[in-house]
Amino acid sequence: MSSAVVVKMPEALDARNARKLGRELKSKLSAHSSFVVLDLSRVKDIDLSGIDGLLTCMEEVARQDGSLQLSGVSPEIATMLELTRVNQLMQKFPGFSVDAPQFEVAPETAPEEVPAESPAQLPVAA
Repeated sequence: MSSAVVVKMPEALDARNARKLGRELKSKLSAHSSFVVLDLSRVKDIDLSGIDGLLTCMEEVARQDGSLQLSGVSPEIATMLELTRVNQLMQKFPGFSVDAPQFEVAPETAPEEVPAESPAQLPVAA
């Protein structure tokens, strides 16, 4: 069995960092291994874009016929994963032992504009 790649996630897993994770993971998967451990021990904030990034990561690992594990999940992040049912998807991957090179997804520093979505307006009955 090949070794796993450990990815140390930044404090905020938002749209920008999720995209960066996707780019870096694609290069690491093809070069090293299809077994990935996402170290979430530093993650304090995750939004829906971050959850989507995790799902995209899962999809990429599955395409490589690999496996994905999460480590260092805080109670707050675990709650978010449970509410979105991502925790149930994670259980579909087989377990593996970790003998792993590591890389870090550093937070993006360049400003990037993300178009703001206008809030939905609902009619109010009087």
